[in-house]
Amino acid sequence: MISLPIYIGVGHFRRQGFSSAMRRTLLALSLLLAATPAALACTEDELQAKSIQLSDLVKAIVAKDPSQADAWRQKQIAVDRTAEQTTNLDDICAAYDKAIAEAKSGQ
Repeated sequence: MISLPIYIGVGHFRRQGFSSAMRRTLLALSLLLAATPAALACTEDELQAKSIQLSDLVKAIVAKDPSQADAWRQKQIAVDRTAEQTTNLDDICAAYDKAIAEAKSGQ
């Protein structure tokens, strides 16, 4: 994701007739956008929680239908390969999120 700096010139807003509430809203929005990438970054704790969640979902699916065990084992291996090939936690979390979504839809 590309982060672009946002410059807000207060004098410019006054010349254009922007209200004080609008300036505060735009300032708050710019601060929120600046902080969002860091807030959305995946952590090791989240990664561990996603791993456990996927494992629990797969166990439930396989308990209902043992014939799906091989297919889900392959999906788990694919997620593990992603984790081995990159150190970017966001990419690994995305792989877990995709597998979790598939598991939830398969229940």
